Amino acid sequence: MNRILTSTMLAVSALLLFTAMTLGTSRAEDAKTKKDNSPEICEGLYALCTSAPCVPDPENKDSKAICSCEVNTGINFGYSSCEARTTKKDDYGVTNILSTYSFAQGPSKPVLSCPKGKPWTDCLDKSCTVNPLNPLNAYCKCDIIRDEAFVTYGGNCNLLTCDNGYWSGATVKSYIEASTLLSEKMGIKDFPVVYCPGMKPKTD
Repeated sequence: MNRILTSTMLAVSALLLFTAMTLGTSRAEDAKTKKDNSPEICEGLYALCTSAPCVPDPENKDSKAICSCEVNTGINFGYSSCEARTTKKDDYGVTNILSTYSFAQGPSKPVLSCPKGKPWTDCLDKSCTVNPLNPLNAYCKCDIIRDEAFVTYGGNCNLLTCDNGYWSGATVKSYIEASTLLSEKMGIKDFPVVYCPGMKPKTD
C-alpha cells in the first residue's frame, strides 16, 4: 500500500473513537441540506475533504466513514445554508463545522479519476469535529458510495488507491457543477486545478 496512505490511515484510525463520540446528531438538524434546491456559495470557516483519506466507521462499516480533512477559510460551495455553516462550539469547547467544497487544494493535489465499483465517500455538507490538538484538522462522518465512478484530489495519481483508499470524492457531474459555479463566483474562466495524466473529466 502507498506509504503516505498507510500513515494517514493510521492517524485517522487512532482518532476514530474520539470522533465517533463527538460527531453526534446535534449538528445534524443544523446541517439540513437543500440538495433538491439551489446550491449556495458562502465565505467562512469550513472543512475541506477534497483529498481526505477515510476509514469505515466502526459503528456503521457499510455506509459511513470517518475522514481526516483540512480546516480552511474562504469561499466554499455546498447545498447547506450559509447560516448552517456557522462555526459552533459545544459545552465542552469542541468546535463543529461543516464540510464543503473549494479549489484550495487544486494547484497542489491533482484530480484522480476512479472507476465505478470502488468505495469512496461523499463528504459534502457533512458534520465535522475540529481536532482539539490541531485546529487545522477536522474529522468528518461521510457517506460511503460504491455504485458510481468518482473523482478525488486524493491518491497522488495512484490508481491502485482507488481500490481501498475510501477517498472523499464526487461524481464527475457534481464536480463539474460545483467547480463551474465556484469559477463564476471567483470571476475566472478555467478551474484552478491540475489533473492526473489523461484523467481530465469530460465537461459535456
